[in-house]
Amino acid sequence: MNKRRFLLPLPTAVIAVVIFGAGQAWAWTKDPDSAVNPANVVTSTLLSPPDATLGALDTSAAGIADTVVGADDGSAYPTDPTSSGTTFWVDNTPGDGDCPQATYLTIQAAVNASGANDTVKVCPGTYAEQVSIIGHAHDGLRLESLTPLAATIQWPTPETLHQLIYINQADAVTIRGFTISGPFPSLACASGAPPIDRHEGILFDQAFNGRIDHNRITMIRDADPNLWGCQQGDAVSIGRRIDAPTPGGSAGSAQVDHNVIDRYQKNGVQAVNSGTSAIVRANTITYVVSETAAIPFRAAPNGIVVFRGAAATVEQDVISGNHWTTPLSTGIILDQSPSSSSEVDHNRVSDNDYGIETDTQIGLDISHNSVLNSTADAITVCGDPGQGCGPAEQIVVRANDVDNNGGSGILLLGADSNLVKADHVAGNGMDGIHLDASSMGNQVLEDHMSTNVPYDCEDNSLGSGTGGTANTWTNDVGATENRPGLCNAT
Repeated sequence: MNKRRFLLPLPTAVIAVVIFGAGQAWAWTKDPDSAVNPANVVTSTLLSPPDATLGALDTSAAGIADTVVGADDGSAYPTDPTSSGTTFWVDNTPGDGDCPQATYLTIQAAVNASGANDTVKVCPGTYAEQVSIIGHAHDGLRLESLTPLAATIQWPTPETLHQLIYINQADAVTIRGFTISGPFPSLACASGAPPIDRHEGILFDQAFNGRIDHNRITMIRDADPNLWGCQQGDAVSIGRRIDAPTPGGSAGSAQVDHNVIDRYQKNGVQAVNSGTSAIVRANTITYVVSETAAIPFRAAPNGIVVFRGAAATVEQDVISGNHWTTPLSTGIILDQSPSSSSEVDHNRVSDNDYGIETDTQIGLDISHNSVLNSTADAITVCGDPGQGCGPAEQIVVRANDVDNNGGSGILLLGADSNLVKADHVAGNGMDGIHLDASSMGNQVLEDHMSTNVPYDCEDNSLGSGTGGTANTWTNDVGATENRPGLCNAT
């Protein structure tokens, strides 16, 4: 069965607060910085929803449980294989005697001298330099702070690149144990000659199987607060992102784990472009809105953004504080990944404008997350061309705790053929589970809702499904519903 929808222009400037449907005080708004290629915003084909027995034996708890996250988790330091190379030592204060074995004053000098599978150990101190690791002659390089977080790589003025640490065509590079700090001196939005890329703390560009672990990555934002509205300042980027003159760039892959990432300008972690893959695990990612709320012109921050064909596993992260002037910022965005390539599991996403959002996506697992205290909607699945979204189908939203969000707990917008199962949804301000009029062929199964306003269960579609809707609701528990038969009061 095919459905015809109409494509409306995607707003690119400040989005006005509008009325959307029964009980909705604002429309969900897609961040224009993660806009979908218009060619992907097309008519949806109604498929069969995922197997309803999926996860029937899975009893694991939502959220991060007892997992320790962030750079201070020393117990999680990985055991690396014995290096087959040479160790180079760096100390920019040789007179203090704390690293007598050091023979290099700068990190870059040691990197230049290193080869494949070598290790560069950096002694405590502040190193005002940009570091470039370029070429396969540096495959397997380990760049490590001798004392955790005691070596700081500080953005210098003037800068020579748009990245503080740049890895290009060097595979299996590890960055471990540093404080990596801005701000950066961009002087203007989108500075430099085309192609124009963005300022980033760490960039993997045509570099694969990298590792970023146990670092604090902070203040990747412009030195001039008047430029905090520029769409740049990504703390970590997997894949090189080019926005002008036309969107493009290159791929990369890396694991980003056990880092503290805060005070970024735009995105905490960004994975972008086809061929890119990322594992983003056990990080603490925080935008400190109290430091920026008074700035009238600032970018809308996001915690983790995966789009333009990139794939990612996002799990066991703690993500908070992503707010804009009106609801626009999101804890986790995952759009346009290859079919069934990605998952968003066991994260704690709290105190953001929106919690977790996906669109233009076929096949995705969103499960066992705790999504709490969002200003607006907690989990949004968008397939509506009118919202700038391509088809969103075969997505599984399962076993999440969704509590005390200002908008809907789980919101489907023009989203077809998905499974919403075994979620606990309570105390949300604009419905527990809300399916809009153009969401069809979804299964809503065994969810538990309570004290959501105005309804625990709301479905505005029309069809031959449950309660005259276009969807199937089975064994859902709730006290209030906009159609008889969606949920019961057990």
